[in-house]
Amino acid sequence: MPAYRQAGFTLLEVLLVILLMGLAASAVTLSMSNSGPKEELERQARQFKAITEMVLDEVVLSGQFVGLVVEDHSYQFVLRKDDKWVPLEKGRLIGKREFDEQVKLSLVVEGLPLVQDDEDDASWFDEPFKEADVGLSKKDKELIPQVFLFPSGEISGFELSFLTRDDNKDIDVLVVGNPLGRLSLGREDEYPAN
Repeated sequence: MPAYRQAGFTLLEVLLVILLMGLAASAVTLSMSNSGPKEELERQARQFKAITEMVLDEVVLSGQFVGLVVEDHSYQFVLRKDDKWVPLEKGRLIGKREFDEQVKLSLVVEGLPLVQDDEDDASWFDEPFKEADVGLSKKDKELIPQVFLFPSGEISGFELSFLTRDDNKDIDVLVVGNPLGRLSLGREDEYPAN
């Protein structure tokens, strides 16, 4: 006797569509506001927080590990596939976010900055391998995440600063992710309402 599959959507699929529609509506609403650099930076930080929470929910539901790659002027989510990290591109919201030169991102993971002040860029291992360089372009460079999102709902603890400068004054908006998967704008002891 052949098995028949029921037509229709699962509750999970319906909930994900509702979540995506809500995020898209909030992104449109937030993008319509005419604001200064501080408000724009706060909007970008809130958007990052919302997208990260959405991706973390998806990670918990799917059971897959996802990473976050942060560069000076961009961030993107990556997924482990075929023994390498590939960009997670499920629509415009989750794709790579790039900022103009005025906005800089600074990431501290588990209390340590990504680039240590005492690190030397050159390594004595580099010299013997220079001739073996295959000439990978920046686009072909392997993506290596600094922050990990786990299927258990946990994440690597991090602090991501969105930085810009206006009228010779530094503007900084901080997003904090604790290891239990809770994200907040600013440190929780500074802003308990977030």
